[in-house]
Amino acid sequence: MRFPRRFAWLLLLAGLPQLIFAAADVWQGRPLSELLLNLTDQGYKIIFSSDVVTDDLLLKGEPDLSEPLTGLRAALAAHGLALEKGPAGTWLVRKTQVPVASAPGVTEPERPALPEIIVTSSLHRLEYKSTSTQTYLDRDLATRIPAAAEEAVRITNRLPSTASGGISTRNHIRGGEANEVLFLLDGLRLYEPFHLKDFQSVATIINSSAIDGLDFYSGAYPARYGDRMSGVMNMSLREPQKPVETELSLSFFNASALSLGTFGGQDQGDWLLAARRGNLDLIAEVVDPEVGSPEYQDYLMHVAWEFGPRTQLSANFLASIDKLILNDPDRGEQAIANYDNRVLWLKWGADWNERWRSETIISVSHISNRRTGSLTLPDIVSGSLDEQREFDAFGIKQEWTYVPSQNWMLSFGVDGNQQDAMYRFDSTKTVSAPFDAILDNVPFEVRSIAAEPEGAQYGAYLEARWQLRRNLIVDAGLRWDRQNYTTADDDNQTSPRLGILYQVGERSDIRLGWGQYSQAQEINELQVSDGIDSFFPAQRAEHVVANLKHHLRNDIDVDISYYRKSFRTVRPRFENAFNSLTLLPELQFDRYRIDPISAQAHGAELMVSKGDGGQAVFWWFGYAWSEVRDKTFSGKVPRSWDQTHAVKMGLSWRWGRWDLSAAGEIHTGWPKTEMPGDALNSARYPAFHTLDVRVSREFAVRRGDLTVFLEISNLYNRANACCTEYSVTNTPSGPLLVGKEAHWLPLVPSLGVVWRF
Repeated sequence: MRFPRRFAWLLLLAGLPQLIFAAADVWQGRPLSELLLNLTDQGYKIIFSSDVVTDDLLLKGEPDLSEPLTGLRAALAAHGLALEKGPAGTWLVRKTQVPVASAPGVTEPERPALPEIIVTSSLHRLEYKSTSTQTYLDRDLATRIPAAAEEAVRITNRLPSTASGGISTRNHIRGGEANEVLFLLDGLRLYEPFHLKDFQSVATIINSSAIDGLDFYSGAYPARYGDRMSGVMNMSLREPQKPVETELSLSFFNASALSLGTFGGQDQGDWLLAARRGNLDLIAEVVDPEVGSPEYQDYLMHVAWEFGPRTQLSANFLASIDKLILNDPDRGEQAIANYDNRVLWLKWGADWNERWRSETIISVSHISNRRTGSLTLPDIVSGSLDEQREFDAFGIKQEWTYVPSQNWMLSFGVDGNQQDAMYRFDSTKTVSAPFDAILDNVPFEVRSIAAEPEGAQYGAYLEARWQLRRNLIVDAGLRWDRQNYTTADDDNQTSPRLGILYQVGERSDIRLGWGQYSQAQEINELQVSDGIDSFFPAQRAEHVVANLKHHLRNDIDVDISYYRKSFRTVRPRFENAFNSLTLLPELQFDRYRIDPISAQAHGAELMVSKGDGGQAVFWWFGYAWSEVRDKTFSGKVPRSWDQTHAVKMGLSWRWGRWDLSAAGEIHTGWPKTEMPGDALNSARYPAFHTLDVRVSREFAVRRGDLTVFLEISNLYNRANACCTEYSVTNTPSGPLLVGKEAHWLPLVPSLGVVWRF
């Protein structure tokens, strides 16, 4: 890929601030708490109480921070304080016990336990008090809730704001399409982050054991997130808690190895290596060799080093490889595919002083896809396709945070991506009568498209968070995006955002969010397989969200939301009217184009929960009422994933070394189109309901811990209808059209073991 000269200035911009903030901080005479907060911002997990480290404790000298923990110990000792090792890689600040002479028979009073108060800087406090409605899902939660194929991102399906059939790791967020979600890993945007991406995307390319947590936004998110208009999944990498940690796992779905740790003096460096192989091909070979061989694997490497107390540089590499041979003899389909996805990125974080922080990411991405296939459904449709895609991107992203006072926080950033792509697509399709007269069909069709688009994407945002009063925070932002590779009319988008947080007492928060959101068609999203050889204008949507969170005195959390999402500009999309679970959807006779004028989604959600993944017992109950409609020239049509009512609930109980969890769901059946002659999505499938369970047991072994688990999806083997399959049967009176229901996943068991040491 060509390195664009016009991006060279961004490289200069990334290093220029060093000249501005070169002066070192002077600590003598400043509050001891500021030094603790500074080290906390650098990644040291220091826990202290404001009752112990009071504001009047000042640093009596200039601490030697060449070895931060050693310098901190000396500064604490001057005030009769000590630094002790705590659990899970933390450090605890305690008062030093001074021996005193006791009278005979008098016992010295026991030192009180450290209060559970974690003090953070004004910057972190303002970040925590976000005006956006987001959900944080951590590792403990992800390892306890049932999630097919051990995919951490699937736990978002347990939230009332999402809709999913249970096969794909993609989901629909508050009525949006599945491709309207922004995937971020360690701050980097990932393109096509799925295994088997043209075949239901059954897994992501990120090994779940390497993920520390996931921030999930379902609407009205801040201006720093752009170019996707329904949701954000922001994943953070796991950090080591020991010098070396290793995790080996094997299940029906995956074989995985993970190792991470620290190195260097004072643990200045850390590293992570993860490798995973999907086992679906091995299972298919045993259960049904005719299905084919869906093989995939992924690798993740990370190494980081702290250059002094304020700067960290990391190098990261992510790669995934798919080799697929898939067959569906009943439907006459065969597909072969090869996918190669590689991303290399450097990340540089710097705390210039107490007010300024920056983060810079430089990345290179390469994606190569090849797919061939054939279809033969006698008396209905036949065809073949051959597709090749290449995608390259070079990107630079820089974000700044400035905290001028206790009540203000300013964030701004820029990013640019130089991209190019290559498309080669050839297909033939023959549709037999009478099917050639329905939907968008013609009797015979040949497609041959070659394209090599190239260009750039630019983005910039400005965000201000202002704490007007102790209980009132306003977050206002503006985002600008531009694409120069498209000939569409709209290649510049401006998106204002506004969020308000009002705290009612100590237990209730009210959040209001509004914003304009845009989504350009990416250079790697040209719809050549459906005959489109040009880019459409950017899509646009307006979000309005109102949210109430209340914490009851019995530790039950209640979360109520109302949302309205108005799509003012919608790109045409292609769907299969009768059966979406096909290997080659573009060749099927039920393929049709949806060209809405606009669309609207609105709904109300309730979430009641108690506890979290770190507690012995936690449970949740969610309910959503929602509606999503496309406005077309023929009227309003429900989207294919519209579900009026949805109930999602679950329970997890840790009993000694046992862990038992269950998660269930029931929702209105999705819209259905029937033949012959029915209007699109005018009927509905029966209600969908399922129950997933997970049982695990930990064993202490000579080295480390061993966890054995059994997970069952769709425990009672509910036949949830998803689709209708049509065939032609010859009878004495002539050909007869026969339809039968197809279903989502049946009962799927998975037995696995995880060894941690």
